[in-house]
Amino acid sequence: MDFFFDPVFLEHDTGQHPESPKRLESILEYLEDTAGTKKPENGEKYLPIAHTREYIERVKETCKRGGILDWDTPVSRDSYKAACLAVGAAVDASEHKGFALVRPPGHHAFADHGGGFCIFNNMAIASLRLAERGRRVFILDIDVHHGNGTEELVLNKAGVRFLSIHQSPLYPGTGLENRGSNIINIPLPPGTGDREYIDVLETRVRREMEEFEPDIVGISAGFDTYYDDRGYVSGNEFNLTTATYKKLREILEPYDTFYTLEGGYNPVGIREGIKALTGI
Repeated sequence: MDFFFDPVFLEHDTGQHPESPKRLESILEYLEDTAGTKKPENGEKYLPIAHTREYIERVKETCKRGGILDWDTPVSRDSYKAACLAVGAAVDASEHKGFALVRPPGHHAFADHGGGFCIFNNMAIASLRLAERGRRVFILDIDVHHGNGTEELVLNKAGVRFLSIHQSPLYPGTGLENRGSNIINIPLPPGTGDREYIDVLETRVRREMEEFEPDIVGISAGFDTYYDDRGYVSGNEFNLTTATYKKLREILEPYDTFYTLEGGYNPVGIREGIKALTGI
């Protein structure tokens, strides 16, 4: 599997913030001893697939001077470049069945605003680009937080189905019901562990994939569901082990699949989660 990474992802300076460069250190050390990484293309040209021109310009100008896009999404001089390369990495991953090992993450980004540590919506852009080319894309968001930005960007879009499994109650407080013709939300309570989560994978997720018959599956891979991630960000209370990620890998086996990194704030948890989910 190809892992798409650029060193500028480490230059997206968020200060004293859980979404920090440390998130990538452990998996990068592991990959140096195994597959290594590939440099992604600059994804700036793809931004209009999901984002307004006004928002793109606002991000660019805010990053030049440093500051915040919203109360929990700080940016710095290199953040715009990092966010554009993160989009490019997601597009590259979608073309090569790879893994976009990126920061900033993307699934809380909307057409005209960011939030929840996210600037541009990497998964939505990659998926909508595939759908525009006639491919059927199933997006599965396994972050502990609901992918509210991705949901809004793909709502009722032909050729795309979005399914999110997330903790509720928890930020951003959405994802409590299905929407439109293509949105499936599965909120689960705090304390959810392997047994309950795997049951959802075996029943709901497997059935929805089989019914949709996707050409490709995009995984918004958040590892803040990992048992040892609790405490890194307030409110995360899932209790999953690598057993859940291995079960998901088994369910995904019949499908072409690509991945984009979303949340997960314990570097060891990200490494172990990626290893279990991808089999590297």
